Amino acid sequence: MLGFFLFAAGFVAVLTLVVRLGGLRVRHALPDPRALGLTVGFVAVLLLGWWFLTRGATIEQRVLSPMILPSPVEVLRAFPKLHFEQGLVRSAGVSFLRVSAGFLLAAIVAVPLGVYMATFPPIAAFFRPLALLGAYVPIVVFIPLTLAWFGLTETQKVGFLFIGCFVALLPLVIKEIATVPAAYLDVAVTKGASQWQLVRHVLFPVAQAGIWGHLRGVYGVGWGWIILAEVVNAERGLGYLIDLSNRRGHTNAIFAVIIVIVAIAVACDQLWRLGGQWLFPYTKQK
Repeated sequence: MLGFFLFAAGFVAVLTLVVRLGGLRVRHALPDPRALGLTVGFVAVLLLGWWFLTRGATIEQRVLSPMILPSPVEVLRAFPKLHFEQGLVRSAGVSFLRVSAGFLLAAIVAVPLGVYMATFPPIAAFFRPLALLGAYVPIVVFIPLTLAWFGLTETQKVGFLFIGCFVALLPLVIKEIATVPAAYLDVAVTKGASQWQLVRHVLFPVAQAGIWGHLRGVYGVGWGWIILAEVVNAERGLGYLIDLSNRRGHTNAIFAVIIVIVAIAVACDQLWRLGGQWLFPYTKQK
């Protein structure tokens, strides 16, 4: 614990020095080429540190053991075995379907419910416990609950992802609708808009770009929960491959699967971004 505390304190101190001595300006616009260069620089530093900690032909020559941190080359060597012997691509497809199904079900319920809760106080009062659920109940609690409800089935995995995405998305939708300026409603009322028209033609259209951004973020979070969803009685899936590799002591395979999860999540995030640019060209989707 002391080591982690010292690391955290040192990291914050170095970061503060960079901010103070680097002459950084508050919310100063950064050109895209420079931003990309800084991002690439971080990845380069990360890879360099990874190589340094794992270099050496024998365990004795390395700073960290392969069981703790395999080298980049060892991780790359794990991909062929994962693909040909353990069905990496098929498992990735299964995980993609599970995440997408759980997220889609959550979005179908959470978006309209969030809109109505932020619009009509009686509905908000009735469903308020659902909005508080994600803030105070750890997501891992729903693993044994979904097992009790659905058993060791595919429904349990999708159900767990549905609950996780739902409790994360609902408060965000409520907040987005609640932040729509009242002036828009006042103008619509003076034009004779009905209560339903206020929801359909004012509140939701104004907030839909923000809701799209929240959908994008929660979908990415769903990929972070796929390991929990597939940790019990899963015959396929990326989480299953991580659990199998862990039981066999193949740390390099665990890192390889993690890279696949990150790559899929990043690719999906970019598709969400492009979709946002197409649907809402008046906003700047990053």
